[in-house]
Amino acid sequence: MIAVSSSSPAPWVWWLLGLLLAGAVVAVVVVAVRGRRARKVWDARLADAVAESRWLAHELLPNALSAQSAAARRDIWTASRPRVDALERKLTGLVASAPKDRLGSLDRLRDAVTDLSSALDAHTAPDAFAAPESLGAARQAQRQLEEALRAMQPRQ
Repeated sequence: MIAVSSSSPAPWVWWLLGLLLAGAVVAVVVVAVRGRRARKVWDARLADAVAESRWLAHELLPNALSAQSAAARRDIWTASRPRVDALERKLTGLVASAPKDRLGSLDRLRDAVTDLSSALDAHTAPDAFAAPESLGAARQAQRQLEEALRAMQPRQ
């Protein structure tokens, strides 16, 4: 018969298993910390984009729409257009990296900003003959932006 040894594994085996387990724990902690940091960076970018969207809805748009002349509206929009374009790009980047639970409301906000931008382009165009219709479209886009901003409010 073959004799089977009932002795326990050598001590170095336990050390090796302990090191492997410690390495796995460290790897899990590192991944969790990096994930949390990435989420904080994403949340900060989102907060900035929401603040810019509020500026668009509450400052730029009322100023542009209440300007007395078409030239004044066009000047306000032309001066602010690069900032709005940057906001659209920022929102598109956020949508691309959004967690599933934030995707719907963020996509809605991006679409509202894009629609408002298009409406203001039409309303401030030098050859805008249908001023009442373009003003109505801009007001509708403003309402959609306000609704999208309300949807971005933290849930309580």
